[in-house]
Amino acid sequence: METAEVTDAQIKIGECCEEIEAQVISRLGLKPVLEYQSLSSIKNLQGRATGYARVYRGGVVEKAAFLSLNFMPGMCYFNVHLIPRACYRIPRFSFEGMLTPQGSQISMDLYPDMDIMLNLEYFRNHYKRAADTYTRARFDSTALVTEPSRMLHMRAFASPFMLLAYGIKESQVADFSRYAQTYLQDWMDLCSASQICSEEEVEDRTRRREIIMRTIIECDPDRDKVVMLYGEEVTQQIEQATML
Repeated sequence: METAEVTDAQIKIGECCEEIEAQVISRLGLKPVLEYQSLSSIKNLQGRATGYARVYRGGVVEKAAFLSLNFMPGMCYFNVHLIPRACYRIPRFSFEGMLTPQGSQISMDLYPDMDIMLNLEYFRNHYKRAADTYTRARFDSTALVTEPSRMLHMRAFASPFMLLAYGIKESQVADFSRYAQTYLQDWMDLCSASQICSEEEVEDRTRRREIIMRTIIECDPDRDKVVMLYGEEVTQQIEQATML
């Protein structure tokens, strides 16, 4: 990708994602997953390298995936998806968005994989920073309008503190990078606690996670656009690396 195609927003988000990547690798002792190394440079159907996916694993983490795709000059999709092993009572961490010169969409959440409201004590004890950040972003900023996801299936799978905004100006991207860090710190604390699930909960979590990921893939309104740019085979490889 040529330097001229990189916007200030992309630089800020790229720096944030790299910082998250370095933090989780260092603190959790993650190692690269060799089977996904072919995605270290993702090429479109014209043979041009326009992105990457890096995947790690280790300890409590089943998969830590970092994805960046530059669809066209000035338009970039990024996704950080941290997936704990199903035997631990830890939500998934997600930080993703589409950056465009006209305005960006960014979201983050600690996706629970199970209905966290069934365990109110866990919810109150482990979503404190996320709750505070969500409130600050939603109510203390007059320039930023947050809202629920416009996709019904995403709203169904999210926590009460999924932080999402459309039409983000370039000047607001740095704020979202800071918000993502506070969500990450909650997630890292949960990894340190490493509460073990019961066998029944592990089975339920594994089954529900599979349903969630398959539903997101099948309901993604932009999947056809990715296939047009990269082909079905590469699109499936990206999905396998970053979601499943």
